[in-house]
Amino acid sequence: MSEFVFPLAMYGVPAVSDEKQASPEANVLPPDALEHGAYYTGQLGPAAAIARWHANKRRFVFGEYSLGSQRIRAVSHIADGGKAEVFAPLSMTQPKGTQRVSEYAFETAG
Repeated sequence: MSEFVFPLAMYGVPAVSDEKQASPEANVLPPDALEHGAYYTGQLGPAAAIARWHANKRRFVFGEYSLGSQRIRAVSHIADGGKAEVFAPLSMTQPKGTQRVSEYAFETAG
């Protein structure tokens, strides 16, 4: 046998075509469903990330490590659109050590 058989097809269950699969945006939490100061896992471009939601600024704040130092960045919610980098929150989470953003960095990130 030289061709791949989708396992469920053996039982008469059709495979879902790429066109019918839900888009990633379908699972994104809307801005009004987010809690101020809470951490969320999601997508930052093609990469997975954890960020903290600032409701007043409507921005996600996260720490980014580059060349041995940490830099705090803020990006908007994917629903706010624009061509800049955006964060798509998928679920609330509890951060681990290095994923935490200090209160000072959280309030001053821009």
